[in-house]
Amino acid sequence: MIPRAMMTTAVLACSLALLGSGGASAQSNNPDFRLNNRTGSTINEVYVSSSARANWGRDLLGDNTLPSGQSLNVVLPAGQCMNDIRVVYANGAAQERRQVNTCGITDFNFTR
Repeated sequence: MIPRAMMTTAVLACSLALLGSGGASAQSNNPDFRLNNRTGSTINEVYVSSSARANWGRDLLGDNTLPSGQSLNVVLPAGQCMNDIRVVYANGAAQERRQVNTCGITDFNFTR
């Protein structure tokens, strides 16, 4: 037979474990990330859209640019984890990354 104190401790430990895993699940639905320009070139346009969408949406930089070595914080709707990312460089060349699970990352590096 298990002593009452041990049973109470076991129940408390299980409860805390469940609370902890709930926090991790909520955190894993956060698609926000930092896009890092590690290309050696200036990025003129950045697009991030749900992989389920057929279009890119608006340029996240607007009138700004993202010089090499700089970063852009990308904020997306909660739970929108699978995303496509497109950047356009100052010379007009573009680079795309498809089906990126941004809920599983905090940083995404563009390199050439």
